[in-house]
Amino acid sequence: MNLYKKIILRAMVLFFAINCFGIDRLIAQSTVSQTDPFSTLKSNGYKQVVSLKGKNGELLGDLYVKENPKYTSHVLTSLLVVKAVGLKSVTLYQINSRGDFINADGKIELKNHVKDYYGFKLYKGKKNFSDLFTTGMVDRTGRLYSDDNDYLIDWNYDTKKFEYYPMP
Repeated sequence: MNLYKKIILRAMVLFFAINCFGIDRLIAQSTVSQTDPFSTLKSNGYKQVVSLKGKNGELLGDLYVKENPKYTSHVLTSLLVVKAVGLKSVTLYQINSRGDFINADGKIELKNHVKDYYGFKLYKGKKNFSDLFTTGMVDRTGRLYSDDNDYLIDWNYDTKKFEYYPMP
């Protein structure tokens, strides 16, 4: 077989493999993950809720949550405040599936000691700038516990970090 026929045959085999085995989809997904720093979060069930912005309109981070599938009343299992730095995402604050509040340094700020912890709900403040949000722990029915388990997560302009505060 001459060289021209070999090249044509190999091109046809490659075209067939790409179409039959979905390699084009894999290449497209790989390209998306290279350009979207939050693609891993999205593929793991996280949804973006809001972009948090400071007093001057600067982007502080994007708030992503993961819902607890056992409930229909927007009970969450985890929360992340992330910011894109180049093609990577940096976690600025998180609440993990155990209900622990973790700062940007990866240190637990608030260890959850709620008996029978089932998740939490998110409440957004209404302001011209969105540099804070509040959470409340829920019981096994998906209803809020007492006010003793409500927390405010706020951007500290001096330290340039998110911090939690018990609600008054």
